[in-house]
Amino acid sequence: MKNDYLASGFADVDKGDDGVFSACLELLDSLPYFQWYKAETYRLLDLKPGLSVLDAGCGLGDDCSRICERVSPDGRVVGVDSSRSMVARARERWGERHGELTFDVADARKLRFPTGSFDRCRIDRTLQHVADPQTAVDELHRTLKPGGLALAYDNDWGTFSISSENVPITRKVQDQWCYSFTNPWIGRHLGGVFKRAGFENVSVHPGLSVLSDFDTADKVYDIGKTLERLVSASRLARREADQWIDELRRQTLEGVFQATLTAHIVVGRKAADRKGDRSPM
Repeated sequence: MKNDYLASGFADVDKGDDGVFSACLELLDSLPYFQWYKAETYRLLDLKPGLSVLDAGCGLGDDCSRICERVSPDGRVVGVDSSRSMVARARERWGERHGELTFDVADARKLRFPTGSFDRCRIDRTLQHVADPQTAVDELHRTLKPGGLALAYDNDWGTFSISSENVPITRKVQDQWCYSFTNPWIGRHLGGVFKRAGFENVSVHPGLSVLSDFDTADKVYDIGKTLERLVSASRLARREADQWIDELRRQTLEGVFQATLTAHIVVGRKAADRKGDRSPM
């Protein structure tokens, strides 16, 4: 049975309809907050020509293409994803440029790259879907060159909020969505995960996403499907679900609807080796 529920389906895209997940990624990439935080990740990674960069959980490869522009000439970008369909879509979307941009299927917890392969490593909204995120971050640390930078961005679904005045139903919806993720609270734990992996100079940069219309929030947070799950499980009556949705649509018309979420960017540096060698700064 296909799992197209965004909260849980991204953990194994190849078992669902990859068109659903691709459409979600394209929508997110078009939203102002997401454009801001992605640009911020590039800035914090201090991207410059000549660097080698790994993007783990690359999805459609949009970030890889933008990073490639920043490290050219003489740089290289490798995007990996556990989904064969996502890697295929990334290749169709951006092609592959020998020595500059490549895509491959790989589990972020079991990377095939030799130790010290990259100047920069990045993992964006992937750890929320990965069992044992510590192993994935440990792998980023291993594949970095001494002195290299790693960055992770991820959500803290424990902070997810919807502006309905019906508190009991809203709590059910928020909890159903939140706890369908493999690691719903990973955002707040990223700093500790980085420190346990051995990174130095770890810094945390929080951000707040605010959506102000119901239809966009529904596409991003699968609100309709979440309600259907609650109704199917007899945790919510159909009449209650319909009334709750009607309230949110009225809020949108009145200009008072909000769906918010806090996320965190975490950056850390791999220590220089004993000889003092570092990757390009």
